Amino acid sequence: MTATRLLLFALAAQAFSAAHAATEIRGQTASGAFYIAQIPDGWRAGDALVVYNHGFDADLPDSEPSLGPVPLRQRMLAEGYAVAASSFSQRGWALFSAPRDNHELVAAFTTRIGAPGRLFAVGGSMGGLVSMQLAEQTNLSAPVVGVYSICAPLAGSAVWQQALDIRLAYDAVCNNVSGGELPGGDAALPYILKSDDIDDFDTLDGAELALRIGKCTGYGLSSFLQTSGMRDRYARLRAATGVDNEFFLENMFYATWGLSEMYRNSAKLGARPAIGNAGVNYPENSVQQNIRRVNADTFAALDLWRAFTPTGQGVTARVLTTHTTRDGLVVPANARALDGKLPASQWAQAFVVESQPSHCGYSNAELLGGWSALTRWASGGARPDTALLQSECVRERGANPSLGECRYGAFSPPALTEAIKPRVDTRGAIDARLSGLWFDPARSGEGLVVEALPDGRALVTFFTYPPVGSADQQAWFTGLARTGDRGEIVVDQMIGKRGGRFGSDFNPSEVSDVPLGRFDAVLTRCGGGEQRITAGSPFDSARRPLARLTRVGANVCPGESAAPIASPQIGLSGTFYEPDKPGRGIQLQVQDDGRAFLTWFSFAPNGAPIWLFGTGSVQGSSLVFEVARPTSTRFGAAFNPADVRQNAWGRITVERVDCNRIVVDYDASEPGYGKARVPMQRLTTVRGVACS
Repeated sequence: MTATRLLLFALAAQAFSAAHAATEIRGQTASGAFYIAQIPDGWRAGDALVVYNHGFDADLPDSEPSLGPVPLRQRMLAEGYAVAASSFSQRGWALFSAPRDNHELVAAFTTRIGAPGRLFAVGGSMGGLVSMQLAEQTNLSAPVVGVYSICAPLAGSAVWQQALDIRLAYDAVCNNVSGGELPGGDAALPYILKSDDIDDFDTLDGAELALRIGKCTGYGLSSFLQTSGMRDRYARLRAATGVDNEFFLENMFYATWGLSEMYRNSAKLGARPAIGNAGVNYPENSVQQNIRRVNADTFAALDLWRAFTPTGQGVTARVLTTHTTRDGLVVPANARALDGKLPASQWAQAFVVESQPSHCGYSNAELLGGWSALTRWASGGARPDTALLQSECVRERGANPSLGECRYGAFSPPALTEAIKPRVDTRGAIDARLSGLWFDPARSGEGLVVEALPDGRALVTFFTYPPVGSADQQAWFTGLARTGDRGEIVVDQMIGKRGGRFGSDFNPSEVSDVPLGRFDAVLTRCGGGEQRITAGSPFDSARRPLARLTRVGANVCPGESAAPIASPQIGLSGTFYEPDKPGRGIQLQVQDDGRAFLTWFSFAPNGAPIWLFGTGSVQGSSLVFEVARPTSTRFGAAFNPADVRQNAWGRITVERVDCNRIVVDYDASEPGYGKARVPMQRLTTVRGVACS
């Protein structure tokens, strides 16, 4: 195995041992991932499970997934924790499949052993990032209460920007060096290895790559074999990219095989350019002038972002992140990536101060000290800091000197932009201006209600129509979205409902889910962007424009004007529901100029989904709406805005009780709905909107 492969995360390469485990199970999940778990004597359903996540692995998944460093695993088992791990169903950058793989892992453990009451996510390098991803998952059967993220690339998918920079800068510097050029790709992706070359790399184990790099840069050659041209080219390449000398070959591995496998894999990016460098400034003149400039596809970039860049949204776990200070592969500046994404009460970070460079070069005492500090914190103890971690490490070493040294110390990491060249950001910000009604201007009659929430997430509700062949007249779907720093909005699964009833006959036990699929959007400016639906049958997928039609409050985009006097009822904006009738509700949005918009998601008397839409105004402390129930067209490609019928439904008055309670007084003109007064409670608060 070459030095290139040796970089692949020592934390994931520890030998398997069954010590301290009374029971061991193995298997394979539906995704094709292998799993292993060890369960100590006395473990019972409701106890804690550690999910260990391995690092980047260029080899295909096999039946021996790592359960982590042996001393750390033995400690976990001795303390009564079960430990489980997935091989993941993908090699390389496995964050595309890891959420599904870990979901299946926990489900398999639950079926065979029992349901855990709480989860700890632990991993090193890429596995540390997977552990952060696990903490943001919403489909696990138990809460993640602790994350131990060790030497992780917390910048997430952005670390591949440096890989692209290295590859393109190498091409610019070495383009005319005979035997020093890297293998190219096709016309669409000339800087990405062809699939055959990816396979060849597996066979050759990187030897040809190292030879080509040596011919251009002299790297790895004895000094007497290096020419002045080689040294000059290597200096220019390092000046342009900032690549670490000690980890140059490893970084070249990621810039070639790692990047290419991710691009060519049909289950990852599917030969779509996910990273661009237009407008990037390279601080070396010849590279700046000669480097290839590429543009990213909007949704390829979003797919890479979702697999995975941490947002911190929805995370309730205690998170401990550690890095080594001279790591030139996952640079310690990655620690800065969580700044502002997690509150101090949930996040602790520390650094192992190195005298020699390493990637994840921790001693066992340092690993055990971190684990002890995290578990005590998760159980109500003190939040770890450098002094506490060092103290825990010294305690471990005192009990067993063979566990190694203790080097936790003060360190201030540089800005992440020193390692990853900033991209030109032309996207729209995700802030309070996200809230409003959105639609495709060519498809009037359907659209989205979007609420930006205070925790950074967004509630997205799609009001639309049923697919061709359905007896229903309307359809609606809703989902909770993660949002990103550069205009990303992602809902993993939009879910509709059917089987309920309008009015007092509603029985929540009769309501069933109708899955639509995935919804994504990318804002390219304030109030505009693109949307994508990736749906399963009988629905169809599409990619379309997206524009904001209305706003909440005075959250104007450039070119819009706020009302001189804001409506006093803006604070009523949000989602309201009946607590004893979950599965239906009303979304209210009030602009600063007093215009109000109501969307009521409910059910017809026969159980079919319906939605009502009304535009209204403020009348005293109430909102009054004339409401329609649009029908007569179909979902997706069969939608025709000319077919939409605005069926008058009746009048709705929303009376304010206080900031969190309303009374909905409706009088329907459409038969079957009647009239009633319905008390409702607030479910969501819209970001940037105060109620008093």
